[in-house]
Amino acid sequence: MKGTILKSVVLAGTILFLAAAAFAGTVASVQLVGSVDGVSCDPADPENAMEKVGDHLWRKLRLVNGPSEPDTVYFKFTKNWEYYPMHWGWDHVQGWGFARYDFDPPWIVTTLDDGYHWFFFDDSLETYRIDRPEGMIHGTVTCGDECVVPEGTTIELFTAETERVDTFDDFTTLDYAFAHLPSGLYVLNASAPGYRDTTVAGILIGNGTAEWVPIELTATTGTMISLSACERVDGGVMISWCTDCNGVLSSFDVYRGAVPDLAACSRRNLSPVIASGDFRFFDEIEDPARDLYYYIVESEAIDPSIAGPFLVEGIVPVQQSELRANYPNPFNPATTIPFTVGSSADGAPVRIAFYDVRGRLVDTFDLGATAAGNHEFRWNPSVSGGRNIPSGVYYCRLAVGKETFTRKLIMLR
Repeated sequence: MKGTILKSVVLAGTILFLAAAAFAGTVASVQLVGSVDGVSCDPADPENAMEKVGDHLWRKLRLVNGPSEPDTVYFKFTKNWEYYPMHWGWDHVQGWGFARYDFDPPWIVTTLDDGYHWFFFDDSLETYRIDRPEGMIHGTVTCGDECVVPEGTTIELFTAETERVDTFDDFTTLDYAFAHLPSGLYVLNASAPGYRDTTVAGILIGNGTAEWVPIELTATTGTMISLSACERVDGGVMISWCTDCNGVLSSFDVYRGAVPDLAACSRRNLSPVIASGDFRFFDEIEDPARDLYYYIVESEAIDPSIAGPFLVEGIVPVQQSELRANYPNPFNPATTIPFTVGSSADGAPVRIAFYDVRGRLVDTFDLGATAAGNHEFRWNPSVSGGRNIPSGVYYCRLAVGKETFTRKLIMLR
C-alpha cells in the first residue's frame, strides 16, 4: 500500500514538473499556503504585508500559534495564482529552503516555537529561510518589602498598536522574560489580585537588543472586600459584605443613587459601618418601585476599597381588582363609584349593573376592555335607564372579567 502511494506521489510530481516547464520562464508571483494564513511574495498583492529587503528578497513577520505548544506548519508553493504546486525542501547545509515541482514528499513539516518568526523569501532563486528575531524584554516583579511574587500575577506584552504578543505567569522566581522579539515599541501590563494594574509603555527594542524593565506592584487597599450582596427585604434593602481583615476592625460607607455613578450617589449611613469581617447595613426605601444602585466604599482611606455598583431592581406593586364605596352615599341625584382593574386583569371587559332589593335589574353599562388601574364611574339614574326608580336601597355589581364585586347604595329623592 505504501509503495503504491509513493509511486502515485512521484508520478504526480513528475506530471507537475512537466506541466510547469511550459511557464517556468515567467514568474510573476509565488504564493505560500500552509496551516498559517496564505502569504504572497507578489508586491502588487494588496494582502501582501511583506517588507522588501533586496532586489529579490522579501521578509514577512508571523506570530505563530502563541502562546501554546509549538506549531507544526505544512507549506506548499503555487505560481502565478495557478494550482501548480511547488513543494518545499530544506538544505540543512546551506540553511535555506527551496521549492521545486518534483520534490518528494510533496511538503515539508516545519516546527515553530511560540512567538515571532521571520520568513525570508528569495523570489529569484525560489528559496526561503526561517529565523527568530532576538530582541528581549526582561526584569523582576517586586511588591514593597516582600520577596515573593503575589499569587495570580500576570504580565501581558502588547505591541504599540495594542496587539497582544505574549503572557507570562509562570513565576518560580521574581524574574520574567519575553524573548525572540522583533524591533519595535512594546507595552507591558502587570496585574495581580489585590494590587493596582501597572503599565509600562514606550519600551523600544532594537535589532537583537534587550531591555531590563523592573515592575513594582502597589497594593490597592488595606482592606479587600471579598464578598458582597444586596437584597430587598420588608421596607428596604439589606446590604451585606465580607472582608479579609484577619480580625482587625475596619469601617465602610454605603452610597445609593438612581444611576450607576458613584459621584452621583449619596451616603446612606450617618456613621461608618464598623466590623472585623462581616458587615450588614439596612437601607430604608421610600419608593420600592425605583431601581437603585449601591456602592460600598472603605472609610477614611487614601486609596479606598470600592465594591459596586450593585443594582437593586424596583418592585412594581401588584394591584387587585376591587369595587370601593361610592360617594356620596346616600345620594341624589348622582353618585361616583370608584373601582380598580387588577394587574392580572389588564384589558379585561368591565360591566356595571344596578339592582333593587328584589334583585330586579335597574340599569346596566358595558365599559368594554379596560386598562389596569384605578377608575371611576358616575351613575345618575335620572338620565339613564333607572330614571323612574324611587328612593331606597340598591345594589351595584361590578364584573371585571370573571370576577364580580357588589356594594349597597342608598338613593334619597
